Amino acid sequence: MNLKELSQRLELSQTTVSRALNGYPEVSEETRRRVTEMAARLGYAPNSQARRLATGRAMAIGHVIPRSIHEMMNPIFLEFIAGAGETYSMHGYDMIISVVEDALE
Repeated sequence: MNLKELSQRLELSQTTVSRALNGYPEVSEETRRRVTEMAARLGYAPNSQARRLATGRAMAIGHVIPRSIHEMMNPIFLEFIAGAGETYSMHGYDMIISVVEDALE
């Protein structure tokens, strides 16, 4: 079920359905109720990739990690990455990890 299908079932525009789901004030309470009830009944969930494209927000947090094998094998580092990834996910963010060469001295 995507936004287009949901809007067709409700016989409303995709814009109206999106605004109803996102709490825009110009949508009447009756329309908002209809939309949220139908979305729940049909199991609609917004597509996170589409939302990112529409809002221009990546919703990603990046970590740049030196290639040093010692750091990657550190149990504290592994716990940090696991905990950070879980926390980011709960808040709708992705984690991007970029491994780079160590700086030459």
